[in-house]
Amino acid sequence: MKKFVCHYALLRFRPFVETGEFANVGVVLMAPDAGFFGYRLLTHYSRITRFFHQLDRGVYLRGKGLFKQEIDRFAADLRRLALGDGHGTVNLPLAGQLFTEFVRPREAMLQFDDQRIALADDPQAKLDGLFDHYIERNFVTREYQERLLETMVRKLLVGRQLGAAYRAEKVGNPEFTVNFPFVHRHDGRADRIIKPLYLAQDDSTKLLTHGGQWVDKVRRLRKRNALPEAVLFPVKAPAQDTKPYQAFEEIREDLQATGVTVVAANDEESILQFAAT
Repeated sequence: MKKFVCHYALLRFRPFVETGEFANVGVVLMAPDAGFFGYRLLTHYSRITRFFHQLDRGVYLRGKGLFKQEIDRFAADLRRLALGDGHGTVNLPLAGQLFTEFVRPREAMLQFDDQRIALADDPQAKLDGLFDHYIERNFVTREYQERLLETMVRKLLVGRQLGAAYRAEKVGNPEFTVNFPFVHRHDGRADRIIKPLYLAQDDSTKLLTHGGQWVDKVRRLRKRNALPEAVLFPVKAPAQDTKPYQAFEEIREDLQATGVTVVAANDEESILQFAAT
């Protein structure tokens, strides 16, 4: 069976430039040899509003509506000018140029990631598979859940006028550094750090692997005297009546042994008390 070259790009929603946070909300795909162009956009806007708490849902819906119109116009032009409109000759160079121009980086809330290439027997099936992988699953991954926790903490800090005091920074020394989302500095030195951690995985191995990575990072920073004493990990834990909870307790004990304060991710009072100390 013939393999078609598929050009595709993920559509990202990034409403706040200053934080750099984004969510994948769609994908466009072109297979010029097959005369194919298609796209899929996320329809469940509640996922977006849960992630970007302070965002009016209308902002995303209006932006998505306008962008859909833009994609539909581009699709019509692409099929008419380069893809043969279902019955003519395909102009491969022009198709590539038009697609590259359409998905070029732009400063907007909705913007495309870098263009990528894949081979597929069925371009439509490939489009659906990419959407399922990068968009649907994007909202259930550990990385996404951890970003949700970071957004929650950021909202707490901003609500208490502490947002400007905490910034995402690298902490460490010339031989070993670690990225933290919330770092407070005093006299040029990091003196408090907050790192939300998602440990509610339903698989003990995945929980121990992810949690163990952070235990190791903290230990290595402590060994180099490159970490302040005040470090807080607000943690989302699995339910106590599940098998992974024992693995969570192991990670919690290991973190505490390194001098990290571990609190529940929803313990707003403890988080704010630590942040304001």
